[in-house]
Amino acid sequence: MGQSYPEVSLDTTQPEYDYIVVGGGTAGCVIANRLSQDPKHCVLLVERGPLADSWASRVPLLSSDFASDGSRTRKILSTPQVAVQGKSFGLYTGSTLGGSSRINQMIYTRGLPAEYNAWRDAGNPGWGWDDIKPYFVKSEKALYESNPSDHGRTGEWCNQTSSDLQFPGFSHVITAAKSLGLPYIEDVNSSDVTSAVGCGRLHFTRDQNQHRHSTYHAFLPADLCHQRKTNLHIITNATVDSLVINGNRCESVNIRSKGAKKTIKSTHEVILSAGPFGSPHLLMLSGIGPASHIKEHDIPVIKDLPGVGDHLQDHFAVSVGFEVPMRHSLLCLEKRPWIFVFELIRYLFWGTGLLLALVLQTAIFAATSHLDDGGRPIKNKALEKDTLPDIEIMPMAYDSTDIPEKGRGMFSMLNVLLHPKSKGTVRLSSKNPEDPLIIDPRYLTHPDDFLPLRASVRLSLRLRDQMIAQGYPLKDWDGIKGDEDDVAIDKLILRRNRTTYHYTSTCRMAPEGEGGVVNHELLVHGFENLRVADSSIFPWVLGAHLQAPVVAVAEKGADMVLRKRKDT
Repeated sequence: MGQSYPEVSLDTTQPEYDYIVVGGGTAGCVIANRLSQDPKHCVLLVERGPLADSWASRVPLLSSDFASDGSRTRKILSTPQVAVQGKSFGLYTGSTLGGSSRINQMIYTRGLPAEYNAWRDAGNPGWGWDDIKPYFVKSEKALYESNPSDHGRTGEWCNQTSSDLQFPGFSHVITAAKSLGLPYIEDVNSSDVTSAVGCGRLHFTRDQNQHRHSTYHAFLPADLCHQRKTNLHIITNATVDSLVINGNRCESVNIRSKGAKKTIKSTHEVILSAGPFGSPHLLMLSGIGPASHIKEHDIPVIKDLPGVGDHLQDHFAVSVGFEVPMRHSLLCLEKRPWIFVFELIRYLFWGTGLLLALVLQTAIFAATSHLDDGGRPIKNKALEKDTLPDIEIMPMAYDSTDIPEKGRGMFSMLNVLLHPKSKGTVRLSSKNPEDPLIIDPRYLTHPDDFLPLRASVRLSLRLRDQMIAQGYPLKDWDGIKGDEDDVAIDKLILRRNRTTYHYTSTCRMAPEGEGGVVNHELLVHGFENLRVADSSIFPWVLGAHLQAPVVAVAEKGADMVLRKRKDT
């Protein structure tokens, strides 16, 4: 049996550290690894959730958010969404070492070069594609044949694709997309794909043993942490209640764990990687944020920074569902126990089968400006260079709604709004760190968000038509009845919707006068040693699944910290 994980308790922590990393999630594990590589750097990583490293937590399907036992997940209920018939959405984030990379669908996508160039051109020097690409390559260990100029082979974080499409609907939907004129994309993460409009297979963060490869497993494995136990201390089940600010420096953090409290000093920097909800929460509890809101909760204002907790974005999604034979759906594992036993044996002995979470293997990306009124790609209309897809359709072998149908085999197409214009807020409910946040995503409050969703639903229906024409046994279920006019589609949008858990931009990188919270060095405006490095700093949500961009932000943020140390 191997050694136990080298955690520390609050009473055994040192009185001061060079660096304190608040939040051991997707980004925090990367940052703690990089800052502790030099044994002269003393690093403390504080994570509010548990270690929770069981066998089931490594099995891809069993560890995902919809299948797990909830021990690694934090759920906050949104405010009722006025534009979505008053619905409150369950907002989930990871609450464990490794964060959301421990519970997500493991999808590895980077986003397009043009998106990062737009970040740079918005006043964030050093954040263009040529600047950020090396950080993707640095951390990556691609377990497949790939272009070495695009993909890393020697990094810590594994990703791979599957050679076989697990469910029959996936191959049919790819054929349908091609027949509509959507090209096949060989590598959705290639920088040569200047316009990723088309269909392709996705990459997933699984290791050589077909285990989920979270950033915890990749960047803070037990053997590495034992080697660094003198200069890297990790404490779980601990909460940072507030930051201690003196002038333009963050001097200390106030930590609480298992009823005990302690103030620990940072001699160099404090890095917040507590996520799109946790990072703005901690800033506001510490008196940094919208002054009027902070005053409402009797918190002394340290810095009036209105952008804290503003500009919240997420990829709103709409599911179009179809009935298929039970054996073509993930639900067969639940309804037919002998199939689960068979799949468990396949996974244990050969590392194959449904427990790899192959309920999603492909994706279709489209620009709605190049779809006709019926949702079909317009023939002979060339895409302009760097045209950004504004919708993604994810075919799934189950009903991809908040309340899935479980009485029949289901196949669905999840229509994802990649570039929403609606923006929400994160606010305090009190000055008690344990009280839940008030989170208002304000989904669909910008009327322009309906336009690409309608086009995407129509494209899903055209894919359906092609699949049926191929002879695939697909039947409409809870979909469009009769005409495909805007009224009918809007009813579907308001009935079969969900979050995709891609929350960003609540501490966005931008000039302070433009609602920014951090500058291009990820330093909080007005402070010399307080940084934020997680999805909250995104100037706006990327048209990608977010774990790979978050790791790149963490890599770049750690590099900035170390470069500053070297320069001084």
